Amino acid sequence: MSRPLAALAEQIGTVSDIYARHYDIDRSGDWHLLKLQEEMGELTQAYLSATGRSRRPAGEAARAELAREMADTLGMLLLLARKEGIDLDAAVDEKWLSWLDKEAAS
Repeated sequence: MSRPLAALAEQIGTVSDIYARHYDIDRSGDWHLLKLQEEMGELTQAYLSATGRSRRPAGEAARAELAREMADTLGMLLLLARKEGIDLDAAVDEKWLSWLDKEAAS
Protein backbone atom coordinates (compact mmCIF):
# COMPACT_ATOMS: atom_id res chain seq x y z
CA MET A 1 0.00 0.00 0.00
CA SER A 2 1.18 3.49 -0.81
CA ARG A 3 2.28 5.67 2.11
CA PRO A 4 1.62 9.20 0.79
CA LEU A 5 1.72 10.96 4.16
CA ALA A 6 5.00 9.32 5.12
CA ALA A 7 6.55 10.38 1.80
CA LEU A 8 5.25 13.92 2.23
CA ALA A 9 6.55 14.02 5.81
CA GLU A 10 10.03 13.05 4.58
CA GLN A 11 10.05 15.90 2.06
CA ILE A 12 8.72 18.40 4.58
CA GLY A 13 11.28 17.11 7.08
CA THR A 14 14.07 17.92 4.65
CA VAL A 15 12.74 21.46 4.23
CA SER A 16 12.37 21.80 8.01
CA ASP A 17 15.99 20.70 8.48
CA ILE A 18 17.16 23.35 6.00
CA TYR A 19 15.03 26.01 7.71
CA ALA A 20 16.31 25.06 11.17
CA ARG A 21 19.93 25.22 10.03
CA HIS A 22 19.39 28.53 8.25
CA TYR A 23 17.74 30.19 11.27
CA ASP A 24 19.62 28.23 13.97
CA ILE A 25 16.42 26.82 15.51
CA ASP A 26 16.58 24.24 18.30
CA ARG A 27 13.73 21.80 17.58
CA SER A 28 14.24 19.65 20.66
CA GLY A 29 11.71 18.79 23.35
CA ASP A 30 8.17 19.93 22.74
CA TRP A 31 9.07 22.32 19.89
CA HIS A 32 7.00 20.45 17.29
CA LEU A 33 3.84 20.49 19.39
CA LEU A 34 4.26 24.15 20.32
CA LYS A 35 4.92 25.06 16.70
CA LEU A 36 1.78 23.16 15.64
CA GLN A 37 -0.20 25.19 18.16
CA GLU A 38 1.30 28.41 16.79
CA GLU A 39 0.33 27.40 13.27
CA MET A 40 -3.22 26.59 14.41
CA GLY A 41 -3.48 30.13 15.75
CA GLU A 42 -2.30 31.54 12.43
CA LEU A 43 -4.74 29.26 10.58
CA THR A 44 -7.58 30.50 12.77
CA GLN A 45 -6.65 34.11 12.07
CA ALA A 46 -6.45 33.45 8.33
CA TYR A 47 -9.80 31.64 8.40
CA LEU A 48 -11.48 34.55 10.14
CA SER A 49 -10.05 36.93 7.56
CA ALA A 50 -11.04 34.75 4.61
CA THR A 51 -14.60 34.43 5.92
CA GLY A 52 -14.99 38.17 6.54
CA ARG A 53 -14.90 37.98 10.32
CA SER A 54 -11.91 40.16 11.09
CA ARG A 55 -10.78 43.69 10.38
CA ARG A 56 -8.58 42.37 7.58
CA PRO A 57 -10.19 42.43 4.17
CA ALA A 58 -11.58 39.18 2.75
CA GLY A 59 -10.90 38.26 -0.86
CA GLU A 60 -8.44 36.34 -2.97
CA ALA A 61 -5.40 37.40 -0.93
CA ALA A 62 -7.11 36.21 2.26
CA ARG A 63 -7.98 32.87 0.59
CA ALA A 64 -4.36 32.47 -0.52
CA GLU A 65 -3.18 33.15 3.03
CA LEU A 66 -5.68 30.60 4.33
CA ALA A 67 -4.24 27.99 1.96
CA ARG A 68 -0.68 28.78 3.10
CA GLU A 69 -1.65 28.48 6.76
CA MET A 70 -3.38 25.16 6.09
CA ALA A 71 -0.16 23.97 4.46
CA ASP A 72 1.88 25.15 7.48
CA THR A 73 -0.45 23.39 9.90
CA LEU A 74 -0.43 20.15 7.93
CA GLY A 75 3.35 20.31 7.63
CA MET A 76 3.82 20.77 11.36
CA LEU A 77 1.39 17.93 12.11
CA LEU A 78 3.36 15.65 9.79
CA LEU A 79 6.63 16.68 11.45
CA LEU A 80 5.21 16.06 14.92
CA ALA A 81 3.96 12.62 13.90
CA ARG A 82 7.32 11.78 12.37
CA LYS A 83 9.16 12.91 15.50
CA GLU A 84 6.86 10.80 17.70
CA GLY A 85 7.14 7.75 15.45
CA ILE A 86 3.46 7.84 14.54
CA ASP A 87 2.48 6.25 11.23
CA LEU A 88 -0.18 8.72 10.14
CA ASP A 89 -0.99 6.70 7.03
CA ALA A 90 -1.91 3.74 9.25
CA ALA A 91 -3.74 5.96 11.72
CA VAL A 92 -5.85 7.52 8.95
CA ASP A 93 -6.57 4.06 7.55
CA GLU A 94 -7.73 2.86 10.97
CA LYS A 95 -9.59 5.97 12.13
CA TRP A 96 -11.18 7.18 8.89
CA LEU A 97 -10.83 4.85 5.96
CA SER A 98 -12.00 1.77 7.87
CA TRP A 99 -15.48 3.29 7.58
CA LEU A 100 -15.36 2.63 3.84
CA ASP A 101 -15.00 -1.10 4.51
CA LYS A 102 -17.76 -1.00 7.13
CA GLU A 103 -20.09 0.78 4.72
CA ALA A 104 -19.32 -1.64 1.90
CA ALA A 105 -20.03 -4.59 4.18
CA SER A 106 -23.45 -3.29 5.23
